[in-house]
Amino acid sequence: MRFGYTEGMRMSLRGFSLIEILLVIAIIGVLASVVLGGIRGAVTASRVTKAGHTQRQLTRAVELYFADMGFYPPDVNRGWDPGFRSPLPSNPDIDAGETPGGGFNVAGTDCGHCPGNWQDIVALSWRGPYIEDWPRYTPWDGKYDYNYWGSDANRYGCTVPAGIYVGVQGDYTNNNQITVAGEEKMIDKGFDFEACENGESQMFLHEL
Repeated sequence: MRFGYTEGMRMSLRGFSLIEILLVIAIIGVLASVVLGGIRGAVTASRVTKAGHTQRQLTRAVELYFADMGFYPPDVNRGWDPGFRSPLPSNPDIDAGETPGGGFNVAGTDCGHCPGNWQDIVALSWRGPYIEDWPRYTPWDGKYDYNYWGSDANRYGCTVPAGIYVGVQGDYTNNNQITVAGEEKMIDKGFDFEACENGESQMFLHEL
């Protein structure tokens, strides 16, 4: 008896056609993009949650500071703590031996809303620290910027009502800004009070 290949066996040994190979590659590409998109989404959500945690910490610090001092901390430059971890404005980056660039190596203290002798009041009444430490980096590796605005402010074309905020901004050379996806998520979660996409998020701390 003579054995030979059947037509089905010949079809199975022939391999995949070019179209079939391209179709498999396309399916793999779609699945990979879905998985990567999900990972990026999860990372963004985690960063937004971390920023929200910082907002709650600083909101509490503002309240404690006011309760002791009777006025709110001064407006300071990006990366500077206005007086939550030590009585007067300080920078944890400088304490760590770094020199902030972009003109942010000084506090830029503006306490126009404070009493004239505010530093004397702080020396007598400060009972901090009101936070464990000033957060050196945003979740996007930028810097936080404590802002006291006695009137509406314009931030890159977006209006921010008068109040106390902490900005989620780029680093001292304006790199590592919040991503577009991050800012959109911050707006969606209500953390970006200005609700306007302009490359930063202003997180509300206290009403004036």
